Amino acid sequence: MCRIVTYNIHSGVGRDKMHDYKRIGQFLANSGADVVLLQEMDTRPPERDTAQDVKDICAGNTFKLIPSPAIRESDGWYGNAILTRFDVLEHDTIDVSQTGRQPRNVQIVELKTEKTPLTVVNTHKGLKKLERRSQFSLLHEHLSRRLKEKQTPLFLAGDFNEWQFFSKAFKALNDLLLQQKIGATFPSNFPVFSLDRVWVTEDIKVKSCRKLKNEKTKVLSDHLPVLVDIVLPEA
Repeated sequence: MCRIVTYNIHSGVGRDKMHDYKRIGQFLANSGADVVLLQEMDTRPPERDTAQDVKDICAGNTFKLIPSPAIRESDGWYGNAILTRFDVLEHDTIDVSQTGRQPRNVQIVELKTEKTPLTVVNTHKGLKKLERRSQFSLLHEHLSRRLKEKQTPLFLAGDFNEWQFFSKAFKALNDLLLQQKIGATFPSNFPVFSLDRVWVTEDIKVKSCRKLKNEKTKVLSDHLPVLVDIVLPEA
């Protein structure tokens, strides 16, 4: 079995206003995750050292971090990142930024698991409806092409920022992949909106998919983490 967590970590700042990548990294290590999809990883503040931020979120040597910056500045970067215990076979970033809006991307990493290569897709979509529609379309286009070219199992997750309760924004993705039921994940202290979502290809067996809501996760970020246990097919 493979355990995957997707988590918008709010730049490492909890609802108690404390910035602490070390406590987030330790939480993720204790969760037993093999792979973690992070959104809003931020190493830009000049008073901190980027290498130390990475070491803290990795819980020492528990994980390797594959960065996918959407913004680069002199003191660091901001964007998506993947933590993994597996070796990395391939890594790519697709720019889905829209003019006049905050830069956004799609991070695609192929991992060497014990059974078969696994493609993990991590993304954080925009705040405006039309911006997201364009980004969803670009994501669908890329995944459709990739699935035709590569037959490896694929796992898609992230913060999709879709606030509408009866949204039709995911119709194309739902035709391509199997969306998992999670429920509301934002805000973490009293979840109302289903911003964090997960899809898998049909060759992946989902054993469990659930948001992690407890006294700790109510504080660590403004989003709840989502934990997914999957079984991969034999190579």
